[in-house]
Amino acid sequence: MSEQAQPRSDWTSLLKRGTLGRRILLWFLILSLLPLLLSNTVGYGVSHRILEGQVKRYLRALAETQAQLVSHEIDRHLLRLASLIEGNPSMAPDLGAAAAEMRSAGQPGPVGKELLAHLDHELKEFPSYSEFVLLDASGVAAVTTDSQRRGSDWSQTRLFWEASRGPFFTEDWEWRHGVALPVFHVAQPITDRHGDLAGVFVATASFATQREFLHIPPHLAGYVETYIVARDGRPLFVSHAHLPLDFNVRLPSPLAEEPAGSTAAYTNYEGEEVLGISTEIPGLDWKCIAEAPIEAAFGQLLDLRILSAVLEGVFALALVAIVWFVARSIVSPLRRLVTAAERIRRGDMGVEVKVDREDELGQLGHTFNQMSQGLERSAAEIQELHAQQMLRAGQLASVGELASGIAHEIKNPAASIASGIDLLARELEDDVKAEGIVRLIRAQLKRIESAVSNLLSYARPRRPHAVWADVQQIVDRSAALVKPQAEAANVRIETRQEGALPRVQVDTELLTQALVNLALNGIQAMRDGGVLGITTEYRDDAVRISVTDTGTGMGEDQLQKIFRPFFTTKHRGTGLGLAITRGIVERHGGRIEVVSRIAEGSSFTLVIPVAPKEAA
Repeated sequence: MSEQAQPRSDWTSLLKRGTLGRRILLWFLILSLLPLLLSNTVGYGVSHRILEGQVKRYLRALAETQAQLVSHEIDRHLLRLASLIEGNPSMAPDLGAAAAEMRSAGQPGPVGKELLAHLDHELKEFPSYSEFVLLDASGVAAVTTDSQRRGSDWSQTRLFWEASRGPFFTEDWEWRHGVALPVFHVAQPITDRHGDLAGVFVATASFATQREFLHIPPHLAGYVETYIVARDGRPLFVSHAHLPLDFNVRLPSPLAEEPAGSTAAYTNYEGEEVLGISTEIPGLDWKCIAEAPIEAAFGQLLDLRILSAVLEGVFALALVAIVWFVARSIVSPLRRLVTAAERIRRGDMGVEVKVDREDELGQLGHTFNQMSQGLERSAAEIQELHAQQMLRAGQLASVGELASGIAHEIKNPAASIASGIDLLARELEDDVKAEGIVRLIRAQLKRIESAVSNLLSYARPRRPHAVWADVQQIVDRSAALVKPQAEAANVRIETRQEGALPRVQVDTELLTQALVNLALNGIQAMRDGGVLGITTEYRDDAVRISVTDTGTGMGEDQLQKIFRPFFTTKHRGTGLGLAITRGIVERHGGRIEVVSRIAEGSSFTLVIPVAPKEAA
């Protein structure tokens, strides 16, 4: 976008004109030169400490995640063993029968062989286990996939006693060729249908199946090794052992002796400089140790320094070009938009900027031009409407003053005429023909009094004298006032209250007048009779009073005019009833809503706000 006069975009004008350009230049200088200054000042030492902190946080996150996974894996194995028991409902009675066969013959009988075949099948399905053992209620191995354990007594072991009471997991040690190797035992109790202990199901993960059992990869993130250590410091699992490790002695790491959560840099048993983190494994007396080689973690720090220096140099050289581009592409167009907006503020509506781009700034220019055109049209419409409203307000003020004067001029003579008619009626009591004429004159006088009263109510409306009142009582009183007219027109009045209503602060007389006006309009709209419904409810912090008729209804053209003074669709009346009603509701801070359909009827709703404390 551009205007007739192109602003200068060199460094001098950028620094002297507009605050946005100076801010952009300042931020570019800070973001480009400050990293250079910090990297040259702080140097390699700070970089090393930052990277070391990042590596420690990374290692700690890996160790904690791995510890959680180990805990979840053990829970999963316990659930898997429980599912094997639940999946074979006959395991408890079959185990008792197999134990009896073992005690009598010393060898598995038919039931024992069938159980053994089932265990062999399940063992093939779960390669993370190396052995299954079924102990009877006395702790003797009745069925086992390892024939050497058949008949062995487990009754004095902690495994049997703990598993008899519930799910249990523990580590153990087995000797292979004079070397102690860790194994894991998962055990679940087997109960009969009465809930009594029938035996214990033991699953063993040997040293060879540890990786599948714990589901730990050889290396985390490519170079991090994981150790699982028992409470006495002996290693239970090594993710990837490059050299032989004695599992029967404490792990040669300071983290094996220090409490969980410790961090240390040391030389591990393989002679490699490492950074290690330890964390406890939830639910177990184990610790998880994660080790990262220092060379792998910090070896590329020097390369990073060189790369950072090169990039910072390139970034500094490109600064001038970037600032020039930003000043030309952003600051200058925005400045032109500000200038145009200032012209609009001074009243120069319709000013536009030239748009010659399709990016966000171009869209902003299009939007600004549309806004400017809309403001110009709106200003013209507002001026025209204001002139019309002022003219109409003046006319209505004149009409109100005239109506008030006429009403006073009519009111006193009408009162005199009424008194004279009363005297004349007493003198002509026996004249039947004269009595009818007098009655007609009185009816016409009442019409005159009603019209005068409406004129005065509209021309000089009184301020509401608000008191706390029950809306439903006002509705019932209004319905009673119009009941004679309703019965004469064959109209049935139905009132309904939907839910509890709070008390409202209103002028009861004015609100009754408004409801009577609406009710009479509804009765007059039902020429052949019908139903006039008055419904009250509390919704959206306001009391709503709906007056609904089943009359002829109104079209859209009539709905636009019904609240205008002196507008009426009836042969009788002044056309001020709805205007007075709306004035009453608005003086109470409310509003009136109208819904009407031809041949279906109309509904007028008075919405009167309720103070929050009263609504509560």
